[in-house]
Amino acid sequence: MKKPLFGILVGLLFLSVPVGVGWTAEPIQVSVSILPQAYFVERLAGNQATVQVMIPKGSSPETYEPTPQQLVRLADSQLYVKIGSPDFPVEQQYLRAALERNPKLAVVDLSVGVDLLEEDPHIWTSPAAVRIGVRNIARTLEGLDPSHRELYRRNLEAFLGEIDALDREIRHALEGRKGQSFMIYHPSWGYFARAYGLTQLAIEEEGKPLSASHIRKMVDLAKAKGIRAIVIQKGFDAKGARAIARDIGGRLVEADPLERDWPSGLRQFTKTLTQILRP
Repeated sequence: MKKPLFGILVGLLFLSVPVGVGWTAEPIQVSVSILPQAYFVERLAGNQATVQVMIPKGSSPETYEPTPQQLVRLADSQLYVKIGSPDFPVEQQYLRAALERNPKLAVVDLSVGVDLLEEDPHIWTSPAAVRIGVRNIARTLEGLDPSHRELYRRNLEAFLGEIDALDREIRHALEGRKGQSFMIYHPSWGYFARAYGLTQLAIEEEGKPLSASHIRKMVDLAKAKGIRAIVIQKGFDAKGARAIARDIGGRLVEADPLERDWPSGLRQFTKTLTQILRP
């Protein structure tokens, strides 16, 4: 959560960094919110971009605060790729101050054109949504660096082909499981579930501690659905999920929606689902 000291620190850091420091024609200095976005930028730009990730591996996007060094690098950036979902407010903690200090900072919104789910910012878990998002990134890269426009367009078309192939692969792997439900502690796979006809049953309620009555409710729901595994994510408290798994005689399985190697992350989650859903 945002703290007053954090806001003061942001202001002081940006006041100390001259606008335009570090801006060069090559490579483009890019900052992104999460690791999968770094994969998208690198896939599109190759060596024409250097990427900084604001929320590192193993950290919760809901609670992480950037370091002073990250904030300085953000002030040096030419491009920021944001998730853009209204349910991902952490971006505004540092992006607003960066834009005030650095009006040349271009911002591309990954979510523009995506049919957003309420209270779910995890748009990158859907290949169809990423297909839209990477087009947004590619257009912005072309505008910033028109001399490499053809490179960005070629890389985009190649990446779109890989996204389509990944989508087909996932659909084939999940064949026969449409309409089934999986239970997860933190609701981070809603876009994936929608894309492939699954139902995500989230244990967490708006980040609040789980009450005994809520745990009993989720235990009853899991038993009614025949669920024997609970999906958890690194960086989140698994105590409540562990209690539910114990009461249903099930187990915990881990899935990481923030894997930097985005295709690998989706393939691993697909594999997990094939193991915990009925064929």
